Amino acid sequence: MHSSERGTEMRFAGQTAIVTGAGRGMGRAIARELAAEGANVVVAEVDEAGAREVVDEIGRSGGHAHAITVDVSSVAEVRTLFKETVARFGTVDILINNAGIGIAKPLVDYIEADWDRQIGVNLKGMFFATQEAAKIMIPKRSGKIVNFASTAAFVSSSTPETAYDISKGGVRQLTISVAAELAPYNINVNAVAPGTIMTDLTLRVLDTEEKMARASAKIPIGRLGKPEDMVGPVLFLCSEEAGYVTGHVLVVDGGWLVF
Repeated sequence: MHSSERGTEMRFAGQTAIVTGAGRGMGRAIARELAAEGANVVVAEVDEAGAREVVDEIGRSGGHAHAITVDVSSVAEVRTLFKETVARFGTVDILINNAGIGIAKPLVDYIEADWDRQIGVNLKGMFFATQEAAKIMIPKRSGKIVNFASTAAFVSSSTPETAYDISKGGVRQLTISVAAELAPYNINVNAVAPGTIMTDLTLRVLDTEEKMARASAKIPIGRLGKPEDMVGPVLFLCSEEAGYVTGHVLVVDGGWLVF
């Protein structure tokens, strides 16, 4: 349900938000709701068709969005993303570092190209997107950055995904370190750590009913998460309500880590 249907205040009216990986799943749900709450949303996505689909959807709902095709593992493309966003909307107020991939292979089967791609998208891309956001936010002494970590930042994944786990552990530390550095400029940097959410990435792993049932049984709430379950936590961290929250990793996992 969108904010307009709930009758809530437009918390992000006039603000500009970049959401990476916004063509599907959690990024898509977050982009839609940011637009519903008044933000100009840049749908930053490697899949051009997916990005345009989200922009059209937002437009039909009366929101403002713009698609920019970007592979976040390329620093040059990340810099172009921010340059184009500023040219179109004037600034960046919110950055959602959501883009991520998972290359699931046993440790002994990983090759250098796998490692470079895994870290390039999940960690390198996030670092340099955060750097570009900081260049814009520091002079105006305001901004919100929300990174996507994972429960894999705290414990090992159940499938052999060591490099993925390392990348998400890096996201957790990136969040803490950047939050400390940018706090004097009134820039809040936080992260969310989703548990098992029904995205394309997850469903490629949980590809049978038996695997789904096993995964659900490990979650105290008793079900897998939905992309929409991430919207409230992320938008809270983007809002003024979270003005005194920084360097925090908010776990959204249905209780999985405590089970």
